[in-house]
Amino acid sequence: METKDILTLLAIWAAITGWFINSWLNRRNEISKRRFEYRMTALDSFLKCWFVMEKQSDPFKDAKFIEMVEDSRSKFHLFGELDEIEAFENFISAVEKADLEQANTTLRKLVSIVRQKVRKELNLKKINYLKEPFKTR
Repeated sequence: METKDILTLLAIWAAITGWFINSWLNRRNEISKRRFEYRMTALDSFLKCWFVMEKQSDPFKDAKFIEMVEDSRSKFHLFGELDEIEAFENFISAVEKADLEQANTTLRKLVSIVRQKVRKELNLKKINYLKEPFKTR
């Protein structure tokens, strides 16, 4: 085997290896993008619920709001992380028990978790500001 044959084989090997590595990296990038889309959809669904909760004194009497919460809950269970799911379930449990103080505490924690996760997903700096979610009128 001559030197030019060895160089040809090395060039072919490098091209094939590069193609496989490029395919693997592209696949990983696509999976990462899809994960990001699903995560942001789940986190955004809760933020919409939270905005309604801030505007209404008792949003849980509104059927459309209940549907929003159920949708958000299912997205959290599908695409959320364990701390998000636990915080969401604690909040729902407090609401079902009509425990306003516990609902406020768990909501504050949930909003903080969601805000931090959204900022982390978007590569933004962490902040620690949150106003009271519910106020008795």
